[in-house]
Amino acid sequence: MTLTRWTGMIIGSNGVVDPRAISVLAKWQNSYSIKVVLQALRRLMTSKENMKLPQPPKGQCYSN
Repeated sequence: MTLTRWTGMIIGSNGVVDPRAISVLAKWQNSYSIKVVLQALRRLMTSKENMKLPQPPKGQCYSN
């Protein structure tokens, strides 16, 4: 699987999501569904702080 690069406060330079940066993951409860996690990620990715960050060139991917 190829992951397209994205620059943001929640994803490290290696493409791995930092669970400490996402409150839903940092305070995980077994009752959480994938929908709750995806909604939290979407909120963070569309926050003003992340929207202002420069993004990598289109089509650039993470390498293993």
